[in-house]
Amino acid sequence: MLQAVPVADPAAEVTDWWRVVERCMPSHETCGALTFTPAGVETFDADWEGWLTSTFLPVLHPGLQALQMAVAAQDLEALAREDTTLGAGLPAAAAERSLTAGRHLLLSFAPPQSVRLLDRLRAMAEEQTTFGQLAAVFAVRGQIFHLPSVQVTGAFLLAECVLGADAAGLTLPAGRTVALLQGALEGLAREPVPRLLAV
Repeated sequence: MLQAVPVADPAAEVTDWWRVVERCMPSHETCGALTFTPAGVETFDADWEGWLTSTFLPVLHPGLQALQMAVAAQDLEALAREDTTLGAGLPAAAAERSLTAGRHLLLSFAPPQSVRLLDRLRAMAEEQTTFGQLAAVFAVRGQIFHLPSVQVTGAFLLAECVLGADAAGLTLPAGRTVALLQGALEGLAREPVPRLLAV
């Protein structure tokens, strides 16, 4: 999916990447569509392209990168600032869905043992109802599992795509999913992107 060469087994590739989604977002089965909400099956591809242009590239991608840098530095204040900036940059309805999904993930799922940053984020979310955009929690959980930035970004895109399609009543075949995500990441990749290593 994130390779410059054709994928020999799209189903295996999507399965490998979905494992990353499950690590970063174990709440995926209960959250529904995130910030990508296609109008329907017939307009799915156009809606995906529109979301990439209007939401992912200008808001979510730079926000996710900034969040990952804050997480890598274990900088709670920077993480909180980036969370607020991301929420303000999203369209209101998308920001609300992202906040709901992020807070559910943060408050309803026990963090791995001795992950202080996640414990501190949970405490912050309990005190501040406006804190906890999904991308922030996703970035933190990706860091917990020592996932490279490209894997976190790819898994985030995969979750947006699959959950948006599901909400529209569309089950994407693996080959189509791979093609959609490759297209989305072509503009982001400056050098060949590695295949996912075993997680």
